[in-house]
Amino acid sequence: MKQLKLFTAIREYDYKSFSLMLLFTVYLIGGISIYMMYILDDGDEAFLNKQIFGYVAGLAIIIFFTFFDYHLLAKFFIVAYVIGIGLLLICRFSNSGFIYGWAHYDARRWIKIGGNHTADSGFEFQPSDVVKVALIIFFAKYFDLCRKKITKLWVLGLSLLFIMIPTFLILTQTDLSTSIVLVLLYASMVFISGVPYKYLIPIAGTALPIMGGLYWYVQQPFQVLLKEYQQNRLLASKYPELYPELAYQQTNAAAAIRSGGLYGKVFAEDTTLTGTRYVPVKESDFIFTAIAEEFGFFGSVVVIILFFLLVILAFRIAKRAKDYLGKMIAIGIGSLFAFQVFINIGVVTSILPNTGIPLPLMSSGLSSLLVYLGMIGILLNISLQPAQKVEKVTDEFEGLND
Repeated sequence: MKQLKLFTAIREYDYKSFSLMLLFTVYLIGGISIYMMYILDDGDEAFLNKQIFGYVAGLAIIIFFTFFDYHLLAKFFIVAYVIGIGLLLICRFSNSGFIYGWAHYDARRWIKIGGNHTADSGFEFQPSDVVKVALIIFFAKYFDLCRKKITKLWVLGLSLLFIMIPTFLILTQTDLSTSIVLVLLYASMVFISGVPYKYLIPIAGTALPIMGGLYWYVQQPFQVLLKEYQQNRLLASKYPELYPELAYQQTNAAAAIRSGGLYGKVFAEDTTLTGTRYVPVKESDFIFTAIAEEFGFFGSVVVIILFFLLVILAFRIAKRAKDYLGKMIAIGIGSLFAFQVFINIGVVTSILPNTGIPLPLMSSGLSSLLVYLGMIGILLNISLQPAQKVEKVTDEFEGLND
C-alpha cells in the first residue's frame, strides 16, 4: 500500500470541487459574530479583540487542515480518543500543578494552564470541545475498520462503550447539554455507518419510552440521578413562575427577543440593547438573545438559515466524499453543528431547559472557535480529494442496512 504523505500533493487536489460557499458562509457568520461582540463589549473591547483574533488565526488553521490529508489524520484516531479522555480526567480530578481543572458558575468544565490558580490568570479552555472532534475522527475510523463486520452486534456494542466513557465524564462536570450533543452525534454516525436496522429499530423503540420515563422521573422529589440545582433548572423551564431566580436568564432572554420585534434595533434611533443587558453570559451561551434584539425576527431567521446552509453543505460534502471514511467524518461534523445550534437556540427561546452550551462560530470563546474552524478545514480537505483517484466502490454502501 502506498504510504500516505503528510500533505497530499497540491497538484493532485480537485480545486473545482472546493466548497467556496462553505468558507463564505462560515466567515459571514463570523462577521455577524464580530459585530455582536462590538455591540456587547462594555468599552474594553475584550470580546471584540478576541473574536477578531480568532477568525484571523482561524483562517490559518483552516488552510492547514484544508491541505492536511484526512486519511493521515484518521490514523491517529486512538491517540485522539486517549488525549480526549485524558483531558476530561484532568478537568475532573486535577486541582494543582501547571494544568488543572477550573470551574465557572459551579460547573467544572474548563482546564486552566499556568497562572496562580486565580480567576484572572492563566489560559483556559473546555476539553469537551477537543473531545467532540476527537470522537468524530475516532468513530469514523472505527466504523471504517469494522465495515466488513458491520453486521456483527459486537461492533455496535463496543462503540457504545466508547461513547459512554467520555459522555459520563462530561456529564459529571456537570455539562448535560454537551452530553446530549455527544449522544446525538454518536447516534447520527451509527445510523449512517451501515449498522443493520434490525439492531437500530429495537434500540430506538426501547430508548424512546425509557427517555420519556427518565424525563418524568428526574422531576420527582425522590429522584437521585440529578443534583438538586440541575433538577431545579429543569423544573424552572416548565414552571418559571415557581422558580423566578433560576428562570431569570431565560425569562429576560424572552423579553429581550420580543423587544427586537420584526426588524430589530440595528436601524433604530436608539440602538441600545436594553433587554439583553439583563441576560447573563449574553456574549456566549445567550448570544442569540442579542442577535434577536439587534436584528429582530427577520435577522434571526437569516442567522438560522446560515447555520442550516452550513449543515447542508457539510452533508453535501459527505455525499460526494471520496470514500467511506470521508463520508463519516463529514456527517459527524455536519451533525455536530446541527445539534449544537438546535440546543443552543432551543435553550435561549425556552424550548429546552437551561443547560448552557455555546452557539458554534458565534459565541465568544477563542479555543472553541479555533476547534470549529479546524473542523471546517477538515471538511474542505474532504471536498478536495480527487475523484479520479477513487477505487471502484460502486457497491460499497449497498446492502449494509438490509
